[in-house]
Amino acid sequence: MSLTATLLVRNARIATLDPALPHAEAMAVVGDRIAWLGSDADADTWHGPATIVLDAEGRRILPGLIDSHFHLLSGALSLGQLALEDATDLAEVQTRLRTAATTLPQDAWLIGRGWKYRLFAGGETIHRHLLDAVVPDRPVFLTAFDGHTAWVNTRALQMAGMLHGAETGSAFSTVVLDDAGFATGELRESEAMTLVSRLLPPVTDATRLTLLRQALRQLAALGLTSVHNMDGDEHQVKLLQHLIANDELSLRILLPLSLSPGDDPDCIKQWAATTGQLHGPYLRTGAVKLFMDGVVESKTALLLTPYADGSGDLGVANYGFEEFVHLASTADALGLQVFVHAIGDAAVRQTLDGFAAIQQANGQRDTRHRIEHVELLDPADAPRFAELGVIAAIQPIHANFGLDPQNTWRRMSGPARWPWGFAWRRLRAANARLALGSDWPVADANPFKGIHVALNRQPLDHGLPDQRLTLEEALAGYTTWAAYAGHRDDDQGQLAPGYLADFIVLDRDPYSLPAEELATIKVILTIVGGKIIFAAS
Repeated sequence: MSLTATLLVRNARIATLDPALPHAEAMAVVGDRIAWLGSDADADTWHGPATIVLDAEGRRILPGLIDSHFHLLSGALSLGQLALEDATDLAEVQTRLRTAATTLPQDAWLIGRGWKYRLFAGGETIHRHLLDAVVPDRPVFLTAFDGHTAWVNTRALQMAGMLHGAETGSAFSTVVLDDAGFATGELRESEAMTLVSRLLPPVTDATRLTLLRQALRQLAALGLTSVHNMDGDEHQVKLLQHLIANDELSLRILLPLSLSPGDDPDCIKQWAATTGQLHGPYLRTGAVKLFMDGVVESKTALLLTPYADGSGDLGVANYGFEEFVHLASTADALGLQVFVHAIGDAAVRQTLDGFAAIQQANGQRDTRHRIEHVELLDPADAPRFAELGVIAAIQPIHANFGLDPQNTWRRMSGPARWPWGFAWRRLRAANARLALGSDWPVADANPFKGIHVALNRQPLDHGLPDQRLTLEEALAGYTTWAAYAGHRDDDQGQLAPGYLADFIVLDRDPYSLPAEELATIKVILTIVGGKIIFAAS
């Protein structure tokens, strides 16, 4: 008896991204894999009595989209917090806080996220008094959009015993003080933020799972079928395993272990052992994640020359070179992929130097180690990505922060660095491999908004090089290139026989739309493993 399809897609315009067969009209799925692609006229042979037929009505089909830089759990938790991403000024933040406070019990924490540094472009200080003016009687904890700074009020500092500051134990992290020696309420980087956040009411696993389910529904509607998470631990593994056991995980996830300075390398060995057990279709853990530096906006990104504010600051590395090499080399030797957050040009260089040292110690293999963000780059380091086989994982929407004249990024980085800011085209010219993502919840998770920015962003200043990507490059960045960056180019990122049946149906065709309209594309259907996980109403 001949094989028949469980799902048969017909009357479609399929962009397979498979060089062997770039276009098809029909596709047969057996179970969770693609069995065949070809012409509509030849599709009848796959039609059996139990076959589900999907008439695409001539619409464009793409492989499922892969976001290569994501924070699934923190993004999900943000859905239960006060949203400040679109607040346009300090008065609007205060209004939202005042309104939110009226809905909470008298002693409850007011927790929000998403405020942008541009709120303070007029020279205002990130200060607790701005929060005290509207919420003086309960603790307030607000995380910046990038997750690298918290803004708290006086009550929160009093509860943490930090009104006069506190030591963080790290030169990388700071409790900012005013001239009188009082804490301003600005907490830079995780060690300082944790001094207050550890007092926040605990979130139950039941709440986490509820918010994860909500997030999964939203992400499916955006056409996302896979993400490379940028943080992970055993607890997240258990949450995701719970969803898998109940057939609720509709997103394929690469979950690295988060590392911090001072971590015992034995935790990497334990994670590697877990990785051997977790190599399923929905959850893989074969990576580690480290932060080499912070962000330009809070002056925690590590630069080769001082910040442009005249302070003489260069930023501070999160790791000493020897410790970074030791931890990353341990992971590499165990066969784990290494993801490194590096935004400043000095952080990028130190990371590349570390990867070179690891190759010298452990030998060369197909590691596909990655540098996440690469917002600033020294010209001498561009060719080293290809030489070392290092992937640049970029987030197109982040370029909007650099283009925004009210954003601290421009003032702190300075014009001398702008020619090599968000230098995607120059990286491509140096034969660097790219992978694209959003950094959700730092930026919008909608991949078509990312593709829009990749094609439409302007130079950081007049006369500077054009750093835009082509449509083919941007789509590859969310499909074939992203699959390669996650060591899954053998079953993800394109539509071909034997590959996972992850694909999306669009309301309009990105190949025929004007570039400026790409952000408006909507997903009609999202299919993961041959199952419809989202259908537009």
